[in-house]
Amino acid sequence: MENSTVPMPKRLVGIGLAAICIIVSCLIPGSEELSHQGIMCLGLLLSLVCLWTTSAVPVGITALFTLVMLPIIGVLESASTAFVGFGSSALFFIIAVFAMPAVMMKTHWGVRLISVLLKRTGTDSTKLVLAFMIATALVSTVMSDVPCTVLFLGFALAILKAADAKPLQSNLGRCLMIGVPVASVTGGIATPAGSSFNVVAMNVMQQITGQTISFFDWMIVGLPLVIIMVPVCWFSITRIIKPEPITEAVFADIRKEAEEAKTVSPFEIKAILVIVLMVVLWIAGNWIPVFNTTIVALVGLIVMFVPGMDLITWKEFQSAVPWGIVIMCGAIFTLGGVVESTGGATFLANLFMNSGVTNLGFFGSIAVLMTLVYILHTLCPIGAAILAIFIPIMITLCASFGVSPAVPTIALAIVVAGNVLLPVNPTVMLTYGEGYYTFGDMFKTGVVPAIILIILITFWIPFIVGVLGI
Repeated sequence: MENSTVPMPKRLVGIGLAAICIIVSCLIPGSEELSHQGIMCLGLLLSLVCLWTTSAVPVGITALFTLVMLPIIGVLESASTAFVGFGSSALFFIIAVFAMPAVMMKTHWGVRLISVLLKRTGTDSTKLVLAFMIATALVSTVMSDVPCTVLFLGFALAILKAADAKPLQSNLGRCLMIGVPVASVTGGIATPAGSSFNVVAMNVMQQITGQTISFFDWMIVGLPLVIIMVPVCWFSITRIIKPEPITEAVFADIRKEAEEAKTVSPFEIKAILVIVLMVVLWIAGNWIPVFNTTIVALVGLIVMFVPGMDLITWKEFQSAVPWGIVIMCGAIFTLGGVVESTGGATFLANLFMNSGVTNLGFFGSIAVLMTLVYILHTLCPIGAAILAIFIPIMITLCASFGVSPAVPTIALAIVVAGNVLLPVNPTVMLTYGEGYYTFGDMFKTGVVPAIILIILITFWIPFIVGVLGI
């Protein structure tokens, strides 16, 4: 969002809180439990959250400030290591996939899809948001969250363009831009193929116990949660941020444009073939390692520029990539690795286990731990590291209660994957980069779904795993 639209007092409060977090962390000495570098890193992390949530300065500048502070205050010895996150393959994946909605916006495929949806929803914008979320969640059950979000982001932008919905002015824009990634991460919990975190969690469990969870068993556990959570998230989004109605004029314009677009052009055929092939290869990548998501995305991007294809120009691609969000992603990847290497994540895990929470009994312990992990991953989106740290701990805890290791494995994967409080993970960053909503908008719509998800995880997963005998 444009920071000039944020009240100055709010911006100053964010800067003040960030400064306090950094100063206090620098004054706290290290201990056997956590080094001084680890304390300062957690302080920087909190300062980052303060600046982002108050929109004190642009997100890209906030990210660069955090990276610069890492060597200045002594968390890292070398300035060069502060930028290792920008060498992550995930960052190149994020850059490449922004070409997909840019290409889709040059075709009429989005208009055709929207025309079909509008025939079912009419001018009821709340129903339209639900239709988008259901479609996104359904596709996300077999496709990774980020490419699924990119695909439906292009369709959503088409309707917002037709409705002349301006960023930060249109509630329909807010609802669609929040609803699409939320539905994507929610749909991803239904099957092992829906999220890379599911695969990571299963691998950690297999290394520890030698046991596995079948595709079908995971689906029986996860699919009911998706069926419940998609309507819950939709209800929360559309009730807190009420979307403005779609006018009859917009409806008529889209219908007219769809009628005029009955003939599919060669450009549109090439565009849909490239995108569909990328989607197919992404799905196949769950079983065929050579179809790595980043490699597929980069090859797809290159193909778009090949003579004879010419789906996008370099200038169009540069304009399509929100570089502030790219910088934000690189900073998060760096900071996540530093939090792990300095012992911050392990310290938080040990702090929980030594807090006496296990005295609350099985369900109480599960509820508190899921809440902690949810908050931790919201502030520090290092999902794979969190799973690697907490799954062994939770398997030991569950074993003391005579509970299957499948319970913490599935539960933690869902908590890490299904985070809907702040746009600080790569999936949600994709739509945040379009500028339609703020951190506060997403937080308000995500609180109730987050609470409901944790309650469902606490009681549903142990029950159904027990019934299945996994």
